[in-house]
Amino acid sequence: MRWYAFVRAWSSNTRWWTIAAVCVAALIAVWFIAPIPQPQAYHHFADQRMVSGIPHGLDVLSNMAFLVSGLLGLFYLLKRSLTLDAGTRWALAILFLGLVLTSVGSAYYHLEPDNQRLVFDRLPMIIAMSGCVGVLLADRFGGATTWSIAALLCIGLWTVHYWSASEQLGHGDLRWYALYQGLVILVSALLLWLFPSRNGATPVFVVLFGGNVAAKVFELLDKEIYGMGGIVSGHTLKHLSAGLAFLPLVFLVRRMGQARMVDDAERPDLFETGAAR
Repeated sequence: MRWYAFVRAWSSNTRWWTIAAVCVAALIAVWFIAPIPQPQAYHHFADQRMVSGIPHGLDVLSNMAFLVSGLLGLFYLLKRSLTLDAGTRWALAILFLGLVLTSVGSAYYHLEPDNQRLVFDRLPMIIAMSGCVGVLLADRFGGATTWSIAALLCIGLWTVHYWSASEQLGHGDLRWYALYQGLVILVSALLLWLFPSRNGATPVFVVLFGGNVAAKVFELLDKEIYGMGGIVSGHTLKHLSAGLAFLPLVFLVRRMGQARMVDDAERPDLFETGAAR
């Protein structure tokens, strides 16, 4: 607790320099790593069962978790009673649309996994990840930060294009996509830790990112989990964990429909006070 209090006493500039230092260090580290091609073994998922005529059925159908969260989020976001600033609405819309597209792209990939279809899995994930960071920034600093989503989208989409193009040339390089995905999780965790929420939403984001971290663990343990009885694979659990982790945010958006967000002009400077909610 003393360490936490010490960190929260840092100035806004110190907190941002900490995040920048982490990003630069990660960038330098990855720069000196040799190119990493996409392992073809990645496409050989543990659960090969057909379900109702659908190949790799559970890995395909479990993408419904993204679809449910995305469609519910868009539904509540589009309700006329919702009172959110324009920037936050855009960030949420991009996130929820990204989840819907992820459900389609991932299902398409898992029907017949290969590098070509994997592109259509990763592209919508970039949209969802960019929107997610944008929503977190809007919660911390207001909707005016939504411009950052455009930069995140451009960088993320480039990493997928670079990986795909390098695979086609025979020397695949997954480093930058992996770095992007890792930094999204790491920087989001730092934002949660270093800056307070304007709307008491920190627990919601903790569940969201915790669910997605758990999803990465499930992905790595795909075969081991499936080997424990052959009921469900780690990759299926990955989809369920990552997709359903967005539901608390969806329900927060629903609650925001009845209460206007805090007006920045009527609140103290949260950057310097270190107040937490």
